[in-house]
Amino acid sequence: MLGWTLGAIYSVPPIRTKRNALAAGLTIATVRGFLLNFGVYYAVKDAIGAPFRWSPKVSFIARFMTAFATVIAVTKDLPDVEGDRAYNISTFATRVGVPKIAKGASAVLLLNYVHAILTGVLAKEATFNMIPMVGGHVALATMLLVRFRELVPEDLKSIKTYYKHIWDLFYLEYVLYTLI
Repeated sequence: MLGWTLGAIYSVPPIRTKRNALAAGLTIATVRGFLLNFGVYYAVKDAIGAPFRWSPKVSFIARFMTAFATVIAVTKDLPDVEGDRAYNISTFATRVGVPKIAKGASAVLLLNYVHAILTGVLAKEATFNMIPMVGGHVALATMLLVRFRELVPEDLKSIKTYYKHIWDLFYLEYVLYTLI
C-alpha cells in the first residue's frame, strides 16, 4: 500500500513529487529500491506464514537496488534534455548538464559495483555464491565503463543509448540476483 501511495503522490496533483528533483529521487529510490526488494520479500513471507529471518541476500539486493534506483531517478530526464531546454522546462539535467550527470551517475554505479564485489569477498563463507557475486559484478561494472566511454553528451541518440544501458544493467542485476 505504501508503494501505491508513493506512486500516486509522485504523479497526481496536488503533491506531484516528480516536480522536485530531490522528492522525485527519494520517491523512486524508496519504491524501486527498498520497497520492491526488501518490502515485497518480507511481505510475501509474512503472508504465507513463514517466520522472519534476516537474509543477507535480500539485504544486499535492497541496498544495491536502492542506490541504483537513485541513479535512475537522477538520470531519468537525460533523454528529454533537448525538449526540456526548448520549452524552458527546468530539470536537474538542464541545470547541471548531461556530462556532469552522466559522470556522477556512472561514478555512483561504479562505487555500487565495487561495494557489491567487496560484499562478496568479505562475507562469511557460503553467504553468497562467489563466482556470480564477484565475477558477475565485475562484468557488469565493466559494461558500465564501456557504455560510459561510448557516451557523446552532445548527441541525443548517444544520451538515449546511455540511459537505456543503465536500465539494462538494472534488469541484469535481477538476473544476477537469482545466481548469488
